[in-house]
Amino acid sequence: MNFSMNEIKRRLGEAFCEHFERVFGVSFFDKILRGLSCERRPCLRVNTLKTNVRDVMNFLREKVVNFERISFLPDALVIKNRDEKFFEDLSVYKNGEIYFQGVSSQLPAIFLKPASGEKVLDLCAAPGSKTAQMAIMMGNTGEIVANEFDKIRIEKLKFTLERQGIKIAKAVEGNGVFVGKNMPEYFDKVLVDAPCSAEGRINISDPRSYKFWNKKVLKSSANLQKRLVSSGFEALRKGGILAYSTCTLSPDENEGVVDSVLKKFSNDVEILKLSLPAQEKYLLPIVVSYEGVTFDKRVSNCIKAMPCEICEGFFVAVFRKK
Repeated sequence: MNFSMNEIKRRLGEAFCEHFERVFGVSFFDKILRGLSCERRPCLRVNTLKTNVRDVMNFLREKVVNFERISFLPDALVIKNRDEKFFEDLSVYKNGEIYFQGVSSQLPAIFLKPASGEKVLDLCAAPGSKTAQMAIMMGNTGEIVANEFDKIRIEKLKFTLERQGIKIAKAVEGNGVFVGKNMPEYFDKVLVDAPCSAEGRINISDPRSYKFWNKKVLKSSANLQKRLVSSGFEALRKGGILAYSTCTLSPDENEGVVDSVLKKFSNDVEILKLSLPAQEKYLLPIVVSYEGVTFDKRVSNCIKAMPCEICEGFFVAVFRKK
């Protein structure tokens, strides 16, 4: 459904629009609003433990499914003429040979680069999309602790792992804030895909996706994220890598959290430079100062993308523990 710019602004409300225009400026603000109002194409990830991309592409062609590949996601296919429901009764879906996972959802693991034999922590793991993706990248060899706080969501996590044939991940119920103290310096890689205000996932057609937005939500989300990233950092061995990601856009979270981590761990952390070659048109500028605070200049090493037809808005930062 196409919305006029005035209708988009009316639906999101004055406070939301003023905040985003102040943070990103008029030009990027308009692009963000257009991105939030467009219909995103479904994206599937091929489970290479069970099949390969070539066979899946041939299968899709037989079913008259149009798709395109993503240069920076070798196992992903963006579907152009079908919705997810079309696939529900197909054997490749039921058997876990394919799994629907958005483009932006797949990027944190790509940047983290978990490898065979490593010990990996997924601190906020449900519904298990990224846990399964990492296990597949590891060739189902090594160890993944998939931590989840929510008792209901952990069942979805277990189902996702079972359907995709994941053997190395153990679903654990627990508060991610305390994992670092309980398992200090144990893991080679840590993923903190943190609970957030989900601004990058707003759907203009669905008021439930934005009606709870306010500055208090941003602040409370940021505070929780700082505690989770700190816990993940404590659980990381020296020389290990931690990826922090959200599906939101405001610097109260994201840049503000990264700045806090850099200040807290100071000489014990470095932040890696991220990029998506040839995808600059989808990227948002990293915010370097906000509400009178100038962030650590290394915050610019992170990556943030605006919502668009192929992905939700997202933010990723990758740290190395010295």
